[in-house]
Amino acid sequence: MRTIKKRFIKIITLGTVMSLLTILISCYGDGITPDLEVETLISNFAANGAVSVDRNGDIYVSEYGRFVDTGGSGTRIFKLNSRGKILDTIKGLSGPMGTAKDSKGNLFVNNANNTINGQVLKITPSGEREVIAVIDGWPSSMAIDRQNNLYISNYTAPTVHKISANGEITEYANDPRLLGGVGIDLDSKGNVIVANFYTADIYSINQKGEISLIANIPDIVIQNFGIGYITVINDVIFATGIAVNYIYKVTMDGKIETIAGNGEAAQVDGPLLEASLSNPNGIAANKWSKVIYISEYTGIGGLRKINLRPY
Repeated sequence: MRTIKKRFIKIITLGTVMSLLTILISCYGDGITPDLEVETLISNFAANGAVSVDRNGDIYVSEYGRFVDTGGSGTRIFKLNSRGKILDTIKGLSGPMGTAKDSKGNLFVNNANNTINGQVLKITPSGEREVIAVIDGWPSSMAIDRQNNLYISNYTAPTVHKISANGEITEYANDPRLLGGVGIDLDSKGNVIVANFYTADIYSINQKGEISLIANIPDIVIQNFGIGYITVINDVIFATGIAVNYIYKVTMDGKIETIAGNGEAAQVDGPLLEASLSNPNGIAANKWSKVIYISEYTGIGGLRKINLRPY
């Protein structure tokens, strides 16, 4: 009887594991499950730039505004909870772009770019502000690893910079292919993933600084607007097609799939490929809950949401 019981338990356990694998594969391997939807968390929203999610699941969305003279016209970063409620508004900024928050609660932001250089601003939990770096070019987005090292892409210089947890600034990579870099994130191996706004190329930079092409998303660049930002979940890249109103999924071996949007510039919720997005720009994920948040560059503005976990 004991042997039969043990075999029965093994069968149940194996069945449970296989069910979980089937769920994961349906979401990340063979395509997104068809019942997922695009949802608007907040509408009539001024924040149209980069999005980041901190370790508590709170969302930060930059109000870049519009390009005026030498920088963005926006002045704020909004902090929201996962339900879209605004928790805080950080004011007095200048065209803020990428953000990242470390394990100590410090918020970092690419700020005050004048097309010649830009500031990396540190905002402590008590609200104190300090410029920790001035980077030539147009520092655009940033990603942070578990050791609190920052990685910063550059829109008008062919570089990625690294700022270590102790404040050391280094040029992590320098390559002509990186000119136009905006979206940036890290994979599970610590490789830096950079998306080129101009060309819609996506590159991987290993820890030796070596660069390799992952994929080019074809036919999405319109008037030099290609990929807005990216986020990486379980070593799968999600990218915004800012000019074509789509969200793309790109695997590390270069397979590309359109997962959301119908191509129309509008704010309409619904099933992934029936919903409309208005120039989707910023994108970031709560990597534990597998929820993606997307900002919209034009239109009435909004923070959109896709829950990648099957219903």
